[in-house]
Amino acid sequence: MRGSIVLCGVGGMGILRASEIIAEVLLQKGLMVCQSEVHGMAQRGGSVVTYLRFGEEAYAPLLQRGEADFMIAFEQMEALRYIAYLKIGGTIILNPLSLYPPGTSAAEYPQDIPSLLEETGFTLITVPATEMSLKLGDVRFTNTFLLGAFSAVFPIQEEKLWEQAIIKVFRGKKEEENLKAFREGRKTVQ
Repeated sequence: MRGSIVLCGVGGMGILRASEIIAEVLLQKGLMVCQSEVHGMAQRGGSVVTYLRFGEEAYAPLLQRGEADFMIAFEQMEALRYIAYLKIGGTIILNPLSLYPPGTSAAEYPQDIPSLLEETGFTLITVPATEMSLKLGDVRFTNTFLLGAFSAVFPIQEEKLWEQAIIKVFRGKKEEENLKAFREGRKTVQ
């Protein structure tokens, strides 16, 4: 097995932690993983992106355009920004959240981004992770909610393995709540 994943969003959405959990799952399956992250100005709502490359051998984390098998987009505009990294036939897990970049009005923000993404021919799975996480009590569960949805379409689908990775990465911090968000996210796709 080999492949690559791009995770994108803005600062504070748990993208780095989600990337760490995916890497842990891949390592537990005995695969090599290379990870890279770009998060300049992330604390001011700036763009955050991580790249994961995995397989029996993986030596370079950065992806070229058209190389990623999967995209997990935590915010709609960021999905458009990084769509070029997804390969033909790739799958997008999209959180339909709109966050206007500083200095941008709603009029300047693209409308109906899910339709724009569907027109590209990729497999689009829309998961209202932020909305559902708020119903679970905390917007910070958005990342584990999205991971739940992702785990249902990713080649490694063993629920227990994903849960062990979440427990290891969170180290006791809101562990049960994150596991609940993960399970709820998984149900949205199954």
